[in-house]
Amino acid sequence: MENLKDKERLYNATEIAFFKKTKEAFGGLSNMAAGFPLEINGTSILTSEALYQACRFPHLPDVQRMIINEKSPMTAKMVGKPYRSQSREDFEDVKVNIMRWCLRVKLAQNFTEFSKLLMSTGNKPIVEDSHKDTFWGAVRDKKDENILRGVNALGRLLMELRQQYIENPFSVRLVYIEPLKIPNFKLFGEHIGIVDERERFLNLISKQYGLSISFPSIPINTNGSYLYQQKEIEPIQVQEPQNYLKSETEKKDNKKKNGKATSEKPKKSTKKVKNEPTLFGNL
Repeated sequence: MENLKDKERLYNATEIAFFKKTKEAFGGLSNMAAGFPLEINGTSILTSEALYQACRFPHLPDVQRMIINEKSPMTAKMVGKPYRSQSREDFEDVKVNIMRWCLRVKLAQNFTEFSKLLMSTGNKPIVEDSHKDTFWGAVRDKKDENILRGVNALGRLLMELRQQYIENPFSVRLVYIEPLKIPNFKLFGEHIGIVDERERFLNLISKQYGLSISFPSIPINTNGSYLYQQKEIEPIQVQEPQNYLKSETEKKDNKKKNGKATSEKPKKSTKKVKNEPTLFGNL
């Protein structure tokens, strides 16, 4: 894995959206935060921290159960600590992608609450204010507490997810999460399947904006779980409701009425979201 030391960042505490305690304004961004339950392969998992820690040990399902059965996210983290020497061999190489996947699942399965929380950070850098972890977070300088220094990997992954939401909040790609393409990506001995929240997502949009949206039938197992196929799907595109944003025509009409007509053409966005983002990009 490339040396991430040169990816350290300096942050000014007065210019960032930082989280340290889960009860603070942006505390829900922490993996330790309660209130964002997850479900993988039919198993309920209380926090993204428990899910991330369980992913260390795909070859040790009993350890995974110990982690996931804990009610406290900190305890879930600590019960796996004695087994860290037995973490999957490539863990240091894949841990960032595992965390990215965990955060995407957190958004997909808690879409309304978590997207609002992400957007409440505005365009500020998101930073985990940590006591000592300079990789996932950033640590305050001993000489100047307003300065934080660290790789801030978790904050930068959250910013990456925020940007994907900003560019297309109606994309079902936000709620259709394929398993990582890494060896032995398992929970309790079973390969982790696709996390598919498309139906819930489209129902949410339908209720919120009074739209009628048809959803293709999804095969159901006898136990009530979805039958997933490990293959690429065509995304279902949802257009913004007509009443959600004023059309360009309406905007021009309003400007003419106010005597402020302009010949300038609206600029089209050329930004694209990549399916396979770089490690952190320039965040």
